[in-house]
Amino acid sequence: MARRSHISTNLLVRVRAWFGLDQEALALYLGASPSLVRSIESGRRALTTDVLMALRPLLPHLPPAEAAAPSPATPPPGLPVPDAAELDFRRRVCEQQAAKLGRELAAIEGRARVAARWAQALPKLLQAASESIPAPDNPERPAWLADWLTRQARPLPPEAATRGHLLRARLAGLTAELAALAAAVALEND
Repeated sequence: MARRSHISTNLLVRVRAWFGLDQEALALYLGASPSLVRSIESGRRALTTDVLMALRPLLPHLPPAEAAAPSPATPPPGLPVPDAAELDFRRRVCEQQAAKLGRELAAIEGRARVAARWAQALPKLLQAASESIPAPDNPERPAWLADWLTRQARPLPPEAATRGHLLRARLAGLTAELAALAAAVALEND
């Protein structure tokens, strides 16, 4: 069940986002522990009077809640116009990286699909292997075959599964960056 958002949680998050602070830096400013800041932000603890008093000087500088997160496509005032060639170069770099990561992810996912197919077929294959009559010149073959089949059906090791999830996350990040670059180029062309 999702936690309900509290005003205090949103307030600390807004202060951190607006002033570019991480939880440790905000905790230093507030004279509180980082664990207290984490607890307040996650909604496990309520905003204390001491924290609210320490936040007071920062609050007048915050924009209204709905304006706290400007659209990434809208540059802040005073930011110079980006260099179109640099944006295009970065776009091409992102496309190359995404293609490489996509190939690596496809290979890991392919290995996972093959292992799942083996796992699905394994019971019947093991049964057939156990029912086969061993050749007189190779009496160990049924045991060897059962072991070989079981090894084929092993799931991906945790490192490969983790690598696959990380690759998927990096691809999502690159896709978002490509979309932001496209929006920046569109703004420049307007």
